[in-house]
Amino acid sequence: MFNKILIVGCGLIGSSILRASIKKKISKKIYILEKSKNHIKQIKKLRLKCEIIKDLKTQIPKVDMIIFCAHLSEYVKTFKKIEKYINKDTIITDVGSSKEKILRKINANTKKNVNWISSHPIAGSEVSGPKFGDENLFLNKWCVLIKDKKAKKIHMKILSKFWTKIGCKIVFMNSKEHDHIFSITSHLPHLVAYNMVKTAVNFEKKKKYNIVKFSAGGLRDFTRTAAS
Repeated sequence: MFNKILIVGCGLIGSSILRASIKKKISKKIYILEKSKNHIKQIKKLRLKCEIIKDLKTQIPKVDMIIFCAHLSEYVKTFKKIEKYINKDTIITDVGSSKEKILRKINANTKKNVNWISSHPIAGSEVSGPKFGDENLFLNKWCVLIKDKKAKKIHMKILSKFWTKIGCKIVFMNSKEHDHIFSITSHLPHLVAYNMVKTAVNFEKKKKYNIVKFSAGGLRDFTRTAAS
């Protein structure tokens, strides 16, 4: 599908994309750009079929697709480092859970037109790090692709095919829709927990009220019986 791809950040998601890409033969060569020495050590120990990128100037221009899997706070800084070497036909995507803010930052910091199409695979785990990567992490999981007027149809089609090939089901949204929906869903566990506690408290209050009511009623009945 590709000659060369670059994965920026190889933690749980990045290493899962790496493993899935190797399994599905997505690319002839896969580069990794990783700043964590511990992660690099783990990747080498795992002996995964990839190459840690060392020379940005010679290696970046040859890449067909770049996938940002680093922390959102690292996007702009890393992008600035590699931007001048990116080929005009290179497809760039990311896996972040926030879209509008990061897209604004990228657009504000780029000096040329880049083919950035945001993705959000809804997959993850409670563990982190390259050693926990799973080639099947994306099987039957949804991946949101962000619609953008600047995105070329051919690039959107290629990116959609990539995610589908490693197991995802695709849904399209604009960045505003995406952030609105996921800002709500990200709070669901807190809302559920809050409502469970609130229900329990209300139940306890109601139970105490019924006990007091019953006791008062019982006392009145006892008083009437004793008086008669």
